[in-house]
Amino acid sequence: MKTMKQHCLLINVWFTWLGIPAIAVLMGFFFDWWAVPFIIVVGIFAQVIYIKIFPKISRYLGYGSVEDISDEHPHQPVAFSKVTLYTANVCPFCPIIRQRPKELQRIYSFELSEIDISFQPALIQQKGIKSVPVVEIDGRLWIGNATTAQLISFLTNAR
Repeated sequence: MKTMKQHCLLINVWFTWLGIPAIAVLMGFFFDWWAVPFIIVVGIFAQVIYIKIFPKISRYLGYGSVEDISDEHPHQPVAFSKVTLYTANVCPFCPIIRQRPKELQRIYSFELSEIDISFQPALIQQKGIKSVPVVEIDGRLWIGNATTAQLISFLTNAR
C-alpha cells in the first residue's frame, strides 16, 4: 500500500470549518433546531479527539508512521535567524510538527513564529501555500510533516 503525503490540503481544512455548521443547519432543517448546537458540539469534540488519537492511527489511515526520528549527527551552525511555522488548527499533523522546531530552537537559537493561516487568504496567496504544516526559512518551504532529523537537515542546509 502506498503511503499518502503527510500534510493537510487547505481545501480540506476549509471544508471542515464549513462542513460542520452546514451539516448542523441541514439536520436542524430536516429534524429539529435543537440538533444544530448538538451537531456543532459533537463535530468539534470529534475533531479534537481525532487530532489527539491521530498519531496512533495514522498508519491505518494510509499516512504511515508520524513517529519522530532524531538526528545523531553533530549539529552544524546555521546561517539564518528566523523560522516560521504555518499551521491550521484542524490539521492533525500540525500539533505533531509544532514541538520539533521548538526543541531545535534551543540548540540553534533562532527566532520561531507560528501563524495559523486557516483564514488568511492574502498570506496563502502570497506564499503559494496549498497545504499545512509548512516550515519556512529564508523563503524556502518544507511542506508537510517532518521528523527532527529532516528538520535539522532542512535547517542546516538553509544557506
